[in-house]
Amino acid sequence: MATAGLILLSSIDDFFVDLFYLFHKTKRRIFVYSRHKRADFRSLDNAREKYFALMIPTWQEANVIGPMLNNLMKTYEYSAYHVFVGTYINDADTAHAVKKLKCRHENLHLVTCPHAGPTNKADCLNHITQDIFAYEKTSQIQFDGFILHDAEDIVHPLELKLYNHLISRKDMIQIPVIPLERRWHDFTAGHYMDEFAESHCKELVVREALTGQVPSAGVGTALSRSAMLILRDSPGQKIFDDQSLTEDYDLGLRLKQRGMQQAFVRLKVKNYGLIATREYFPDTLGAAIRQKSRWLMGIVFQGWFRQRWRGSLGMKYIYFRDRKGIFTAQLAMAAYFVLFNILLVWLIEKINPEGYHYPPLVRADEPLAILLIATLFFMGLRFVSRSLFTYQLYGILTALFCFPRMLWGNVINFLATFRAIFLYSRHLLSGRPLTWDKTDHIFPDESALVFFRKKIGDILLEQNITSQSALDQALKIQKNNNKPLGEILIELGLLHENQLEKALAFQRGDMCDDNQT
Repeated sequence: MATAGLILLSSIDDFFVDLFYLFHKTKRRIFVYSRHKRADFRSLDNAREKYFALMIPTWQEANVIGPMLNNLMKTYEYSAYHVFVGTYINDADTAHAVKKLKCRHENLHLVTCPHAGPTNKADCLNHITQDIFAYEKTSQIQFDGFILHDAEDIVHPLELKLYNHLISRKDMIQIPVIPLERRWHDFTAGHYMDEFAESHCKELVVREALTGQVPSAGVGTALSRSAMLILRDSPGQKIFDDQSLTEDYDLGLRLKQRGMQQAFVRLKVKNYGLIATREYFPDTLGAAIRQKSRWLMGIVFQGWFRQRWRGSLGMKYIYFRDRKGIFTAQLAMAAYFVLFNILLVWLIEKINPEGYHYPPLVRADEPLAILLIATLFFMGLRFVSRSLFTYQLYGILTALFCFPRMLWGNVINFLATFRAIFLYSRHLLSGRPLTWDKTDHIFPDESALVFFRKKIGDILLEQNITSQSALDQALKIQKNNNKPLGEILIELGLLHENQLEKALAFQRGDMCDDNQT
């Protein structure tokens, strides 16, 4: 009964977030968007380009950093930015991969930490920021914004334009982080899709509305110059806390405590989709457990000891939601154990109806029966909510497998909780430091990356190669035969092969115009 009661309380908490999200969205639709036009490509494209510094910390990322940087340079529809990649003196392979590209890109810089790695991500970021401020003094460039990314990120073409539009008004901007889609049977990587879809489409919206505080995801985060200077000049502190396993989470809280303005921005732009950072998440059980146990140690244990329960009532509620996972993962396993035993008893009685009949675990007139019915009702709502947000990002087929991924995700979270408790207890008892327990990364091939760049039809229109009427005609035909758009335009006599090749090269980033890097 205790397990069912605690699960019910957690489910009611989640239900409150659902209701608040619906209330907040309805309120904004009626009172905000009815009076103010939503941002679009034109509003993002009109502003003067401010300078941005991208910070990418690495440790043994030689297999992904080259393709990632190549894609970044090809994708951004922005020119005023510099990329600073942090490496270690004992990671020559990653440094070599960066140097190979550095000779072709004047805005790419290699930062070498003066000691052997790995230390942790925050330490690497602190050395990157030192180099950025040193570069400003010699280059006569002053950066208006500082952006966090990882070596496996797929950036959005309009990301920098969005930051450019907001950075003078907001001190920290976080865009959604969207896991790349996996096969339906890949439940380990797939459960990240469901969790991030709900978190970055609902949870962060509610969090910002309740408290004005947004946690940095460590990627897709932009910091204003004012925020960086306040963090840099804080006595006794570094910009990134190198004693924390989740320096990004800690960063958002510290900025909130200093009164800095934060924003979580979900913006869809026609022909570009949702402006977000995309990446592959772990697809093996061991890697998922290591990653999530690190998050738990940083957010729950270190956050508990460092932040306690300071702040407004809303912040205390957010702390509760951040930290309750250490308990709810174990409650889920207890519920699975009880359910397994119930099913086992039921199966035994079905197989041998003449044998021993076990007494019922729950009687219809007992309070426990009502408690279980309520718990099942709210669990059903959880499944519906998560499925809907998964559907919004990935479609109906992916959403259909949300339930088994939820079950498997609870198993992963339980094992990660067990590992986090063990490692943090060992740290407290022995004094052994908590190190950068990084995840191995993979990066998509070129054919997959084209999907996240500008559509071929838009390129043809922008370069005045075809007309809107010709494009509409080809799109209607494409709905019936699924041929490539360029091939249809050629068959209609509306496009030459050399024109298509030029547009495709531009889409891949092999050719640039004056507005691109």
